[in-house]
Amino acid sequence: YNEYKSYLSMVLESIDPAVIVPIYFPAVTSGICRLVISLLIVYPLSYIHRELVLGKSKLIQLTYFFLSGLGVVYYVLGGGGTLHCFLNILGVWVFKRLFGPAKITIILTATFTMVYLVLGYILNTRADVYDVSWTTPHSIHTMKLIGLVFDYCDGNKDPSTLTEDQKKHAVKDFSLFEVLSFCFTYTGGLTGPQISFRRFIAFSGNELKYEADRNGKPNSIGPCVRRFKIGVVFLALYLFGGAVVRRNVIVSPSFAECNVVYRWVYLAAFGALALVKYVGCWTVMEGGCILLGIAYDNSLPDKWGATRSVDISGLAFGLTNKDFIDNFNITTKDWFIRYLFKRSRGWGKWRSMFYTYTFIILWHGVLPGYFMAFLFEIPVISAEKQITKLVISKFGPLESWPRTTQNIVISLARVVRVLVLGYGIQPFILLSFRDSVQVYNSMGWVLHVFLLLWFPLFFLVLQPTIKPSPSSTGTHKKNENASISMKEKNSNTSEINSHPKEPHIKAAKYQNGTSQKVELAPNSYQG
Repeated sequence: YNEYKSYLSMVLESIDPAVIVPIYFPAVTSGICRLVISLLIVYPLSYIHRELVLGKSKLIQLTYFFLSGLGVVYYVLGGGGTLHCFLNILGVWVFKRLFGPAKITIILTATFTMVYLVLGYILNTRADVYDVSWTTPHSIHTMKLIGLVFDYCDGNKDPSTLTEDQKKHAVKDFSLFEVLSFCFTYTGGLTGPQISFRRFIAFSGNELKYEADRNGKPNSIGPCVRRFKIGVVFLALYLFGGAVVRRNVIVSPSFAECNVVYRWVYLAAFGALALVKYVGCWTVMEGGCILLGIAYDNSLPDKWGATRSVDISGLAFGLTNKDFIDNFNITTKDWFIRYLFKRSRGWGKWRSMFYTYTFIILWHGVLPGYFMAFLFEIPVISAEKQITKLVISKFGPLESWPRTTQNIVISLARVVRVLVLGYGIQPFILLSFRDSVQVYNSMGWVLHVFLLLWFPLFFLVLQPTIKPSPSSTGTHKKNENASISMKEKNSNTSEINSHPKEPHIKAAKYQNGTSQKVELAPNSYQG
């Protein structure tokens, strides 16, 4: 029996892409390869659902999502990693049963899931490379569970005390099997996107409306194929680009001796290659959600964009690093805004930002690179806003400039954005403090020095010369409080959008409010 088992194991390994691919592409670990395979499995699973399970009872659909998702998680993580996922969910279920829809349930859920996650990072994370472990789905489940408990508490409050956005996601109650299916579902159980519990249950109960074809199935084949092709292209770029743009080049002391232009271009290419991996994974997963039908929202310009995690055009044509942030990992960012930033605004803007960023950093991991990357992001965004404000004050809005000047400035802004992003994102990719410092030594810490000089210069010298904009005086000032009140009530307006003509407005609207709108049948879900 042991000889047969050993032989069978050898045969399976010989045909397992997770074993073969890393041999020819060293940049791809077996864990990442299994994760990519789990993304591709979403397509046959979604097709089986739409052909055999769609329209059946909620119990049958939840059972399908749970069992199929459980199989995918087991393939990627094995038995030990799957057990951690169960323990995380069961812990939150115990809090819900003991305390019900109370503030203590939120506190215990957030504390338990985050401490569990951080301990997992400490015990499983290597100091120099990211690989897939049980903390990968655990981080996704942490967000799902915390958000679910918030929605559960909202569903048991007086509706008049809730915002419109909170009303859209609120639920009266949930069962253990529902939350197991919600967390393990193959459309987001490992990598996202963040789909609200209300949307998931509405879809499982045949209450979520979608555009149907002549057979009554979701009319999603075309949009699904388009997103799948885009995702495959990006994953191929990452696969082959990793053989050309290598980590060991930028962390080598000899990198500092290269031509300055070569260093900046290579650094930008290395950063872009790392982002291509995320864009490819999220876009492939989005295609699976579209095929399933859960990504439909009639209120969106792109009706199949409710689960969109990345706006590729916004990434490509944005002018600032804030444009990049607004169009990257959209559903996760929307979760942070909805459940952390907005709910802690009563403590003050800066305290709310501090708590939100602390959660974001710890949620990503405990390695120094995460802290270095996010702490660099904050002053970069602030400096961009100050420079934009200064330029508009001196020369007027960009739209008023001559067309030739506009084109030149836009082109330069995009080049600068790519270079700054490539410089700032290195610690997020390298993770190691030593390697990150080595890269910055090779670059002369030039952007860090610029920021240290810029802020005193701006506040002491340049800010007093800025002319107040017309919108800051007169009628606008009289209506300021009313305007702020309307913005808070309008769930379709993101906290992160500052100008209606910014390139990222479309993607932000996709995921803030409208993207999470669930069209329910007359008998809406009550738990």
